[in-house]
Amino acid sequence: MPASRRQFTAEKTAKVMEDWPANWAGDDEDVPAGRGLVAILRPFITDLHAQGLSDGTIRRHLDNLWLIGGEVIREVNDRPSLRRKEPRVLLLAAIQDGQAPLVHDLTEQEQASVDATARKLLKFLAPSNPTLP
Repeated sequence: MPASRRQFTAEKTAKVMEDWPANWAGDDEDVPAGRGLVAILRPFITDLHAQGLSDGTIRRHLDNLWLIGGEVIREVNDRPSLRRKEPRVLLLAAIQDGQAPLVHDLTEQEQASVDATARKLLKFLAPSNPTLP
C-alpha cells in the first residue's frame, strides 16, 4: 500500500506513544524513565514505517513495544534504584539476549511475537551501541 494511503502513519504512531509513559507508570517517579524509553522507541517505529511494512505488522510491533516498555517500567517500579540508570541501559538490559522480558498472561505464541520485536529492536539499536555482542 502506498504510504499516502496508509491508515496507520508515523505521525499517528507517535501520537499513540505519547501517553505510554504515564500509562506505564506505577507512580509519578516512573514517568521520566518511560519518556526516555519512548524517545528510544520512536525512531525504531519510524524506521519500520520507512521500510514500508504493512499497517498490521507495524501495529504488532507497536503493541509488542508497549509490552516491553511496560515490563521495563514495572521493574523500575519494583526496584526504585533503577531510576538512576539511563533508559537506554534499562532497555538494552531487558532485550540483551534477543528476548523480551517475560510478560504475564501471554501465550507462548504471543511471547514469541514480543521476542521477535525485541530481536528486531536490538538489531536496530546495535549499530549505535558498540558494547553489544
